[in-house]
Amino acid sequence: MAKYSPFPRREYRGQFRLWVARHRKLLFATGSGVVALLIVETALLLAEPLGPFRWWLLGVLQCVVVAVPLHIVSVAFLVQEQAAIRQLRGAWGEEATRDELERAQRKGLIWGWVDSINLEIGDLDHLVVAREGGLVAIDSKWRSDGTDVHEMARSASRARTRAEGIAIGLHKREKGSHRARQLPPMVKPLVVIWGPAQHRVTEGYELDGIPFVAGRNLVCWLAQISGDAVDEATAADVLRQLQNFRAGAWASNRSRQSSPPPVPHSCRRRIQKEAKEMTKTPG
Repeated sequence: MAKYSPFPRREYRGQFRLWVARHRKLLFATGSGVVALLIVETALLLAEPLGPFRWWLLGVLQCVVVAVPLHIVSVAFLVQEQAAIRQLRGAWGEEATRDELERAQRKGLIWGWVDSINLEIGDLDHLVVAREGGLVAIDSKWRSDGTDVHEMARSASRARTRAEGIAIGLHKREKGSHRARQLPPMVKPLVVIWGPAQHRVTEGYELDGIPFVAGRNLVCWLAQISGDAVDEATAADVLRQLQNFRAGAWASNRSRQSSPPPVPHSCRRRIQKEAKEMTKTPG
């Protein structure tokens, strides 16, 4: 089964790989030093018969020698790449929401959900099929102060529009064969706040019609959703369609990333002209 990691997590890993590539010489030297230190330390401790305490000390020292450089590398990366911190916090928020959705599903509040739906413009964090009320588009945020509430509301509004577009597209695609198992293409938006800012979110707070909820209260919010009941067969069919849509979107995204960028028309004509000149035989 494919692993669909959150968009911020993928961005974080990509930035880390680029950072490692830029500092590969320094990292190689650091790794070589760690290996040399491990060899010397082990040789010194094994020079004499080992008792239980020496075996314990050997294990502790080896863990410290490996863990400290790894921690330093991680801190150095975050210090030098400020954008990586934002991506890491975004990943924490989406993963925390995923944990709460698992709790909600175990409690029987939702039928299921689909994470990390890639689109040509942007993505959807979580699209939930509730037992009542239909679809809920959740936009997860990790914030320290929460001063950008207007931007978060606009982001959630865009997520709702994208989710409704997906729902309408799936409805048209399945029309006729699965028409009875379609949900109305109306999506409830929701912003879930994680981090220190969640303690400032008051119950029932809304901005421009977008509800905000603290991450720790997400399960309670889902329990209070009202609307038309969704039967299990319809929910299973909608979830299947959403999962297929996500798989196709991910495959399309990977193919775009692996294919080379198109050559501009002006450059193409120049390349063709140079190629013709190269093929000309001297008169």
